[in-house]
Amino acid sequence: EKFVVELGAALRSKGKLITAAIAIYYKDQFTDKALAEYDFVNVMSYDRTGPWRPEKPGPHSAYEHAVEDLNYFGLERKIPTEKMTLGVPFYGYGYGPEITSKAISMNYREIVTTFRGAESADQWTMPDGKILYYNGIPTMKKKVQLAKEKASGIMIWQVLGDAKGSRSLLKAI
Repeated sequence: EKFVVELGAALRSKGKLITAAIAIYYKDQFTDKALAEYDFVNVMSYDRTGPWRPEKPGPHSAYEHAVEDLNYFGLERKIPTEKMTLGVPFYGYGYGPEITSKAISMNYREIVTTFRGAESADQWTMPDGKILYYNGIPTMKKKVQLAKEKASGIMIWQVLGDAKGSRSLLKAI
């Protein structure tokens, strides 16, 4: 906490900002005083699960997670709307069909170029039976609307995973 206050003062004296990427799963690592020191925070509303948790397959970045995350940091932790951005993923994770199956990671471009029509969904059953979870265009548009209401914008992890043309998440944003 003291470090963040001192760092913030030192950076601001040089015309710099202090920011952080935060997530609900790290919520106990930030005091309210430390959070108040940031000029803005990127709320990483993704990675609720992943290949490191094959026993817990499922969506890692559902719309409902974004609502919960912004409500928690905005209402409970009292971070002003103008000091938050909503972090969204340009990738997905695939699991199963059995718990012993190795989970996989794919960027959004790989997903939509491999599976025709995947840009319109948030999950896809792959030929090997794995279920791939990600954010398609409809969910991304809903998250943008949510970010307009409860945050000050969108943060992307990571834009290099985007598709081109009409399947682009960046265009949807």
